[in-house]
Amino acid sequence: MVIVLTIEEILKEVLDEIKPSKEDMEKLQNKAQQIINKIWKIVKENNYPILEVLLVGSSARNTNLKDDYDIDIFVLFDKSVSEDELEEIGLKIGIEAIKRLNGTYNVNYASHPYVNGEIDGYEVDIVPCYKIDFGERIISAVDRTPLHHKFLISRLNERLCDEVRLLKAFLKSLGLYGSDVKTKGFSGYLCELLILHYGSFINLLKDAQNWRIGRKIILKDIFEIYKDVDVKALKKFDEPFIVYDPVDLNRNVASPLSKDNFCKFIFYSREFLKNPSIEFFKDYAKKLEKILEDREHGYRLILKIPRGDVVDDIIYPQMEKLQKSINKVITKNEFVILNSKCFADDKYCYLYWEFLVHELPKIALREGPPIFEKERVERFLKKYDKVFIKDCKLFAYTERKYSHIIDLFKDIVNGNLKNISIPKYVNPRNGEIIEV
Repeated sequence: MVIVLTIEEILKEVLDEIKPSKEDMEKLQNKAQQIINKIWKIVKENNYPILEVLLVGSSARNTNLKDDYDIDIFVLFDKSVSEDELEEIGLKIGIEAIKRLNGTYNVNYASHPYVNGEIDGYEVDIVPCYKIDFGERIISAVDRTPLHHKFLISRLNERLCDEVRLLKAFLKSLGLYGSDVKTKGFSGYLCELLILHYGSFINLLKDAQNWRIGRKIILKDIFEIYKDVDVKALKKFDEPFIVYDPVDLNRNVASPLSKDNFCKFIFYSREFLKNPSIEFFKDYAKKLEKILEDREHGYRLILKIPRGDVVDDIIYPQMEKLQKSINKVITKNEFVILNSKCFADDKYCYLYWEFLVHELPKIALREGPPIFEKERVERFLKKYDKVFIKDCKLFAYTERKYSHIIDLFKDIVNGNLKNISIPKYVNPRNGEIIEV
């Protein structure tokens, strides 16, 4: 006998699996408070110009998933402090705090340096920023984060926090959770804003199944914070999904979300509501990928390129730019691309293609103008000699420059193709062609 669960039963079962225990959350809060106390001790010892030390992020707001116990602490400086001084003091505080708690650390970079480390199994970020108020101009991108936290913490109750967790788990299973350059999906902050706007995970899915490109969301809370908001005067964004940041109305929180991932969310919202199943919360994207890979394959090829010593935020856009440029050349030479994607590890960039065929006939047919267009006809005749007429148009037999895809890629690697846009840190001229 097959037991069919209702949506409510499915979501309850999912929540039981993804929600951290009270004991784990208490341990996290205690560890975070221990770090904050240590930071304040260092601040007082050195008389540093710190206004506030704040625990932020999903762990602080109780919207984190099980086994996601990162501790994000922001150290807020007065706006009178110079950026150089903020960076210098911010690093000193972060490094010293982690050292005193017997942790390990390294310095990472965002809009400015911050300290990342590990203390007793918890990953910890200690980030310096300026303290600003709603409506004030930010000095660095991270200045918004404490305001994001203050905006949400006063509005999210326990029920809404659980709804956020359901959304995160759904997106994570679909490979759509994360606003980094590799994922191009939904950030945790965006998830929280969407649940705040719709009131529940299911309400969001019901509306999302009817979204179109350019969907725009303005939270009602914005009108409470900024009394004189003119909707018509708000900044326009040319992006698939627009969610105005209540902290900064000139920012689209959904900006990192790609068009494909926006469309995937619409599609799977519809699919889940049509056929509710717990499977949508259990590595659904990986299962789909496995199904798609269980087939006959075309000709596959990888271009392996030494990686520049730069962060993913730079490398991935440059890989995509190069692959897009190469794809134009491939298509122009009439090879059919079935699939293309790129990825990277610490040492190399990998640009992957799958082609319908790897070899084309040496001969090609070029379509020309109607015979009535004299000037275009003359230009066509100067370019080709093996010309004939069909359906009142000129056609020409010609010879392909590349009848095998490998020859085209050899010219790319050797630098013989000049019409390819080559990024600074991903240069195909240092590449290796690998047949899969």
